[in-house]
Amino acid sequence: MIFNWFYLFKIATKHYTQGMIPLLYRILIITLASVYLAGCNGDKNYSTDDDTSKDTGTGTDTDTVLPPLSLDVNKNAAPLVADGHYFRDAKGGVVMLRGVNVAGNSKVPPFTPVSDITDLEILPRLGFNTIRLLFIWEAFEPVQGEYNNEYLTYFMKVVDWADELGLYVVTDFHQDAYSRYSLDGCGEGFPGWAVTPQVKLSTPDNGEACTLWGINMVSDESLITIWSDFHSDAYGAKSAYLKMVETVAKSLLPYDNVIGYDLINEPWGDDDDLFTLFDQIGRRIRKADPDAILFVPAHALVTGGVRINNVPMIDLDNVAYSPHYYNGVVLLQGKWLKTDPAPDLNKLRAKAAIENVPMFLGEFGAPAATENGQGYMEAQFDWLDRYFISGAQWNYTPGWQKDVKDGWNMEDLSIIDDTGALRANFVRRPYPQRISGAPISFQTDDKGFTLYWENRKGYGETIIHLPEGYEKNREITVTPGGKARGECTISDNSLICNIEGDGEVRVSFQ
Repeated sequence: MIFNWFYLFKIATKHYTQGMIPLLYRILIITLASVYLAGCNGDKNYSTDDDTSKDTGTGTDTDTVLPPLSLDVNKNAAPLVADGHYFRDAKGGVVMLRGVNVAGNSKVPPFTPVSDITDLEILPRLGFNTIRLLFIWEAFEPVQGEYNNEYLTYFMKVVDWADELGLYVVTDFHQDAYSRYSLDGCGEGFPGWAVTPQVKLSTPDNGEACTLWGINMVSDESLITIWSDFHSDAYGAKSAYLKMVETVAKSLLPYDNVIGYDLINEPWGDDDDLFTLFDQIGRRIRKADPDAILFVPAHALVTGGVRINNVPMIDLDNVAYSPHYYNGVVLLQGKWLKTDPAPDLNKLRAKAAIENVPMFLGEFGAPAATENGQGYMEAQFDWLDRYFISGAQWNYTPGWQKDVKDGWNMEDLSIIDDTGALRANFVRRPYPQRISGAPISFQTDDKGFTLYWENRKGYGETIIHLPEGYEKNREITVTPGGKARGECTISDNSLICNIEGDGEVRVSFQ
């Protein structure tokens, strides 16, 4: 994850690309951050009734009209494919991926926070059908050229447990600030040997001294050299990364619930460097797994949609756009000022619309102690529901501890505490997990929800997740149109609609 207000620091970004950031700019960054945070007065209040989606700031009109869906059933061997703006299964149904990142403490030794299937059993009950599972290169290749098969075996066990629980897996090749051996020991992801020899290795820390790692990352001169040498493959680190990615994809090929790969978490580089990197990673994965969805990230500074992503989409099929979104005031001041997240999120959605690919919001969330935190999360989920966007909240951390929080740099966004109890940054909500045709609209309020869709014969069931106890004092009303006929029933925290025939269907549960 990364703070989304870095875009303010255009001077620092300019000097980053030039390879020059003296101490003066570090001071400027911290000063600007303080001024920005102090000046956020929250005068733009969030409301689900406001039409805030028309002006994206990108020159693209992104209104509430959803993109069309090809109604030809896409028969395929893969469990899920990217088809236009949606994810679809082999029967043609639109599948919404609502997931959570696992886990915050994956980033530090022993890198293996999930000890048993019981660690994951709560996730389907909470409505998650997907996990974005962190894969740490340092854990897999601690010594150059020597793979740690015990770590790969651990990872595959977690994938197996996820499969038993009906969870899709997005394998996330994760890094922040490159390595635990860079950024004064505050990064993570890449092994120490992959740090360019031009830079002195840091001693891993990831403790209390690293709480401002995001600010320091923007102004750290050594990271400029590290990323530059990585992109040019000056010392072979990129070649090793590509080989590692292909090896992992080949090993995970037998697992049908591994639907795809997030190519690299929050990378740095100029547009040409990133396009080349994404293309190379994607092609190596394609060699190992022709059917995997390629989740293509954005530059770290695009987080929150506050900087437009000008990196072209890679020229491969079955790809999705996977940016992240965080609010800087929420992360640094611990409160939501009720500013509408839609304008920032719409900029991200506009990129997916232009590229005609699905959007998967790979990370979003809030510290558990955030003031108005539940409202902040509700606002983001309202937006996801409005456009039938998939995503994964950051994060679920088995083994969360009061003294080290999520286990990395004192971040505290886990949705569970040390007792396994849910925290205030998680909200229980219904949502359509699968739609047997083309989505039209999904709206929730205090009374319940209403789902509209264009049903198609032979597309299977429509399934809406219901939070535990949600069905109490509510009644199902099914209003089919055209030749559509059928009913909806409740089973295992789901509203399951078996509708036959073509036509628009309205289902309300109020």
